[in-house]
Amino acid sequence: MQQIKISVRELIEYVLRTGDINAVFLSSKRMSDGVKAHQRFQKQTKEDYEEEVTISLETECDETKILLSGRIDGVVHREGQIIIDEIKSTSRNLEDIEIGNSLHWAQVWMYAYMYAIKYDLKEVGTRLTYIELETYKIKQFEHMKTINELHKFFEEVMKKYIVWARKQNAFKEVSRETINNIEFPFGHYRKGQKKLMSSVYNAIEDKKVLFSRAPTGTGKTVATLFPAIKALGNQKCDKLFYLTAKTIGKEVVVDTLQLLELQGLLVKRVVITAKDKICTNDKKACNPEECIYAKGHYDRVNKVLEVMYAEHHLFDRETIVKYALEFLVCPYELSLDLALFSDIVVCDYNYVFDPSAVLKRFFIEDTGKYVLLIDEAHNLIDRARDMYSAVLDKQRVMSLKRKVKDLDQRLYKYFTLLNKGLLARKKLCSEYEAERYCEAEMPTDLEEAMRGIIFRTEKIFSLHKSWEHMNELLEFYFDSYDFIKKMELYDERYVTYYEETSKGLIVKLFCMDPSNNLKRMLEGMQGVVFFSATLLPMEYYVNMLGGDKKSYGLILDTPFSRNNLCLIVDQTISTKFVDREISIKPIVERILQITQPKRGNYMVFFPSYKYMEDVYYAFEPRCDSSQVEVLIQGRGMDEGEKEAFIGAFHVERDKTLISFVVLGGMFGEGIDLVGEKLSGAIIISVGLPQLGYERDLIKRHFEQISGIGFEYAYVFPGMNKVMQSAGRVIRTPSDRGVVVLIDERFNRPYYSQLFPDEWSSPKVLLKGDSITDIICDFWGEK
Repeated sequence: MQQIKISVRELIEYVLRTGDINAVFLSSKRMSDGVKAHQRFQKQTKEDYEEEVTISLETECDETKILLSGRIDGVVHREGQIIIDEIKSTSRNLEDIEIGNSLHWAQVWMYAYMYAIKYDLKEVGTRLTYIELETYKIKQFEHMKTINELHKFFEEVMKKYIVWARKQNAFKEVSRETINNIEFPFGHYRKGQKKLMSSVYNAIEDKKVLFSRAPTGTGKTVATLFPAIKALGNQKCDKLFYLTAKTIGKEVVVDTLQLLELQGLLVKRVVITAKDKICTNDKKACNPEECIYAKGHYDRVNKVLEVMYAEHHLFDRETIVKYALEFLVCPYELSLDLALFSDIVVCDYNYVFDPSAVLKRFFIEDTGKYVLLIDEAHNLIDRARDMYSAVLDKQRVMSLKRKVKDLDQRLYKYFTLLNKGLLARKKLCSEYEAERYCEAEMPTDLEEAMRGIIFRTEKIFSLHKSWEHMNELLEFYFDSYDFIKKMELYDERYVTYYEETSKGLIVKLFCMDPSNNLKRMLEGMQGVVFFSATLLPMEYYVNMLGGDKKSYGLILDTPFSRNNLCLIVDQTISTKFVDREISIKPIVERILQITQPKRGNYMVFFPSYKYMEDVYYAFEPRCDSSQVEVLIQGRGMDEGEKEAFIGAFHVERDKTLISFVVLGGMFGEGIDLVGEKLSGAIIISVGLPQLGYERDLIKRHFEQISGIGFEYAYVFPGMNKVMQSAGRVIRTPSDRGVVVLIDERFNRPYYSQLFPDEWSSPKVLLKGDSITDIICDFWGEK
């Protein structure tokens, strides 16, 4: 018999929730101010108070095993009595709260019953403590409950839940049997695949963090998913999160699971789509006044969950939207609820790692053994920097300060206070030549005003919903919430910089090193696997992605024949910034020489749009349009333009196609051009990120702690872009192609030592050598 694991909060919400979605309300579990309010109360109380008490209860209802778990805010020991205390922070006036919220009472009664059973108590006190966030005033409600009253309540809740629990349990029994019976879906293992699979399973079994460089062709999606699913079947873990940054990554996972389903596998899996992309409301407004899906959502959502669970195993965007429209529920919130009852969750990195992420519901309470499979993990470093950084714009503050003056004087006071703090920074900026300065401390004096804006906005929202500037205020409200969340993460890996721009002063909390924030998320996981074709140098990624001495790395060899790739290092041209003007003509000649021996499709990668456009305009007049078609990546291309650009590589033509694209951009990774769809890649420069203030801050930080700041800020990220772009050429065992690295620095040990093993013997072009002859020899055309 499978055991259903659920937290008290999830149980109560599922059984008893009703009403509308309102995006403005932030509960204490989601907002850290609530946590601070809890801690303040717990420290100041004079009672014999036991804080944060973990509790669990194993029970069986109608032959279904259920493990309930949760964390009690406080247990009060008072003259032989036990009081179970549930603390709730609120932005409402305490005078408006008369008897306490029914869901809050249900939660504290459930905790009281579990505590009474554990310690064999005949009666237990139950208490709700409400804390007003703006003033820290307290209001409490207290009731004594007998064990019989609590048992009756427990049975009523479980009776409502058990039908749903039994459906889950019945499916899990079948699912685990199919997991144990499925075989690897391919007739043979690719080179390195079995080793990767074994390492993934061991990482889960031993609760470790694995970093794996799995080259293109390893079959890394199935090689990570299959052993993780086997671990799921053997009850080594409870749920898998497959994290990927790109839509194509999600599609590959869905296809792989579909293949396994054809082998007999039955697992529930959900694909989380971004809120703005799945929303079915044209106004994109999450409140019952403007969205029919938000109004009464919680009255209907359980029904649709039960129907979908019975009828489907894959909950993708199309399926979720279909049922959301039919049952009039929010598709985004529906997808998040489906994640609670799915075995595999496929989503973007931010749903797990972002401090404001909605899937934190899984990680706040210790309710499961979760596994993270993190695809294309090299992308996570810069994504994490963005997640853990935040920006405050003075111009927005001034605009709202003027607008709220006649709306609410308390809110106006907070905006005035915030603007005063920003004005002082603006004056300091004017004393610096670059109108910018940096501090290693966070702006604590701004925090009080921003918290005041948050609390006051929540308090007045219901009274002024129709105010003409409410959307602008709400946008600032959410940004302020995000800013304060980042302030709470602030440590020696952060700096704060202030800059006077053409649009006014900005304040940025800049996370130079996200490793510690990532590590916090990894610590509670049952197993974590970071994998990518370009996870080199390994030590850099282990350090930057939150690994430690207990983590282990796995570097696999390419499964493809090295004879299929003609790798040329052209050291005769310098593409350094100071040499770019004089490099344009030689690069034009080189592109013509490389593409002449074989008609086919080629990509030329440049480190910037400007450089790319300069070479393109010099190259185009040299082309014979009857023999060569030229494309160039546009700035700010939308999805349709991107698809049309890639579509050109799938069209059969009787001429050569040469495309000019940006290194590290949308065409540098995540696209598969198999066989004749791509004959070669020409990579201009070593890919160093553009010189800039933030990159120099990163450089300075790592120079101080490791002595290799330039490498961490520029070299390692640049070479990763080079390897990713080169990886577009050979996608299958039968592919053959040419990769030319153009820059004299590629032949220096400083850079060449970063090459993967399969690049160990490149052909180095010297002055006087004919690159056309080398390529003709490779294609067998000479």
